[in-house]
Amino acid sequence: MSGDWVEEQKVGGWVFRPADPPPGLLVAFSGRGEGPKDEPSPTAFLARRFARSLGTGELPIVRSTQVHGSRAVIVREPPGRGEVLDAGECDILATDLSGVAVVVQTADCVPIVLAGTRSAAVVHAGWRGSARNAAGAGVAALAELGESPFSVRAFLGPSIGACCYEVGGEIAAQFAGEFTKRSRDGRFRLDLAAVNRAQLAAAGIPPENISAHPACTKCGGARFASYRRDGAAAGRMIALAARL
Repeated sequence: MSGDWVEEQKVGGWVFRPADPPPGLLVAFSGRGEGPKDEPSPTAFLARRFARSLGTGELPIVRSTQVHGSRAVIVREPPGRGEVLDAGECDILATDLSGVAVVVQTADCVPIVLAGTRSAAVVHAGWRGSARNAAGAGVAALAELGESPFSVRAFLGPSIGACCYEVGGEIAAQFAGEFTKRSRDGRFRLDLAAVNRAQLAAAGIPPENISAHPACTKCGGARFASYRRDGAAAGRMIALAARL
């Protein structure tokens, strides 16, 4: 247990999930995972393996080709049982379909699950997506599905922390000063999770409805995928949301 989060080590790897998820919603974040070298879509492979570890092996899954932006796609047609569908180039997926999972992959970026009363969304927010307010775009996608931001709950999975996320001045300048701290060498440390929490609150989600896993993916150990730490060998983590 880590605060309001439950951590479990399963056969397929680590699982991180909120201790008190909304009724009827499956929300979970995987630990570090690697797919086979000849797999055309590591995200599809890892998402399916993760779903199996959660006991939902044949759950239809929708993923995206992530481009570090703020485009949202609303999933209106379900894939077939056991299928993984690519929704195209976007970093936010939302749906009000039952029995369909939406997923994003990360390896330091902030993964966000947004849970409404009858719909859910996932958001991939690196610094580029955060500079474009991807979190706010996720809330807007749920609003298009009839959700009031006031009733939405947000869960931020493990991501790189301000302790380790060094960026140059040109990146730091894209964020308010409260989210950056100058290092001794003239670079800056960026609190990306705090940026996204603020954007979610600005979009209308009550701050008490926002929960963030406390771990830093870079210094938190090998159970987390970190591109900053391991480069191309980092592997990826999956954030998954589904109404069952």
